[in-house]
Formats: sequence, structure tokens, C-alpha cells
Amino acid sequence: MSASDQHHLQGHNVDQVDQLSSLVLMALALAGGVVAVVVLTFLP
Repeated sequence: MSASDQHHLQGHNVDQVDQLSSLVLMALALAGGVVAVVVLTFLP
């Protein structure tokens, strides 16, 4: 796969694609952590 392939010419770069997905994964991780703390806090 070379840099001139059609896949690379779609306007997506590492910053746009990878940073978005890493932010989504970070948000899911934080949400899961909050849920875990809440569940462990309020369980008898």
C-alpha cells in the first residue's frame, strides 16, 4: 500500500481519525470508571 493509493486520498489523516477514536475510547473508559465507583460505593 503506497501513499498514493485511493485509500490515502480520502482526506483522512492520523490526527482526524485516530485522535477522534482515542477520545471516544477515553470517554468510554472514564464513563466505565465512574459507573464502577458508583456501583461499588452504593452496594451494601
